[in-house]
Amino acid sequence: MNSVSFYLVTDTHYFEPSLGCEGAAYDEYMKREQYFMAESRDIVRATFDEIAADNSVDLVLIPGDLSKNGEIESHKSFIKELDKLKDSGKKIFAITAGHDYGETSRAYVGDNVLDVEGTPFASLREFYKDYGYSQAIAVDDSTLSYVAEIAPKIRLLAINCDSEGNPKGEVDERLEGWIKIQLDEAKKDGCSVFVMCHYPLIPSVPVFDLVGDAKLKNWRRTASLLADNGVKFILTGHMHIQSINEYVSEKGNKIIDICTSCLVGSPAKYRKISVEGNSLKVESKDTPEFRINTSESLQELFDKQFIYSIQNRILGLFNGDKMLKKLGRKIISNITVGALGRLLWIKTDKSIRKIKLLDLAGNIGISIFKGDMPYGAGTPEGDAIARVFKRFRFIIRKIEPKLSKNGIKVNLTDMILNTVSNNKGYSDNNAVLMLDNEVEK
Repeated sequence: MNSVSFYLVTDTHYFEPSLGCEGAAYDEYMKREQYFMAESRDIVRATFDEIAADNSVDLVLIPGDLSKNGEIESHKSFIKELDKLKDSGKKIFAITAGHDYGETSRAYVGDNVLDVEGTPFASLREFYKDYGYSQAIAVDDSTLSYVAEIAPKIRLLAINCDSEGNPKGEVDERLEGWIKIQLDEAKKDGCSVFVMCHYPLIPSVPVFDLVGDAKLKNWRRTASLLADNGVKFILTGHMHIQSINEYVSEKGNKIIDICTSCLVGSPAKYRKISVEGNSLKVESKDTPEFRINTSESLQELFDKQFIYSIQNRILGLFNGDKMLKKLGRKIISNITVGALGRLLWIKTDKSIRKIKLLDLAGNIGISIFKGDMPYGAGTPEGDAIARVFKRFRFIIRKIEPKLSKNGIKVNLTDMILNTVSNNKGYSDNNAVLMLDNEVEK
């Protein structure tokens, strides 16, 4: 592949703040939201300013969920930010996704949740005509997928799998056929191709293979289609997670999935990616600081909000006036790791015994999304998790056959343990990978 460098920014979830994002209704909504909503405009501006200042790279790729929830005013404002970035000399290629159209557009004013004007899917091509479609060699009108030559002999295949013209989160047979035609045309023209798609191609962590919306449906089929037709890597988002994963098809062809976090909420990263020959360099960058009235860093605020949302989602399982739910909420709010260990007759390291279980859950959750998960064998947390699964092995053995589908057996214990630890041999955040079967750490 010819040399190329670009910035990758995803899940900007841009919200036009003048619509309304303050008050009791907003505070209630934010109890379960991972990312910042009111500050999204300032975060996008700061990031785009930082990218604009780098004169060594002129390409920017954005794989979907551009707006908060399809508000038409958010799209209009976001496009103004894209226009400024383009005026700095950058070429920008974007696709849209499920948060960019539909009828769930909301704003928050005082105690009220207000419906605001949303964006029809049919309008998105015109809105983003300067950011992919006007430069396209081919467009699939049904899904708004497209192909563009972004550098000499290098084509971007932008697959929109979250549209009205295709089952959500899936590459169906019709779209497969269109993709195969584009890859054949690229090969005939002597061009290399890489892919941008909103949904992860490969489950970002093993347990996500059990979560329907966490990756492309029939992902092995799509991964094999791409890998066996010469695609070496794909750029994805959607899950707000930092991950790099590889898949090798039955024919022995490898594809690398680089999934990048939400820009406006923890882990709050974007990436700079460079390809030179057979080498793929991935560098993660923090969302830059912007003016905000607090002594805490932006990353600390992002992390605090994410953990807060994880804990509120757990506590939400016990909402209600029934006595058992109230008791469950009280227990889950206060029980420590040590107390749970004693209840289950499981040994826990003294360094974690006084930690509340809810706090540990928040820390583990955020570590999974940050990538390079630290809770492997030999750590107090990792060993405790392994012992819990060993204790409940008799139940797990009954569950696993029900989770196993399409001839693929599920080992739930290994799946969980490999989700909380990184055993891949390279970082999810910063890595140099070879586009064949070698990996440099």
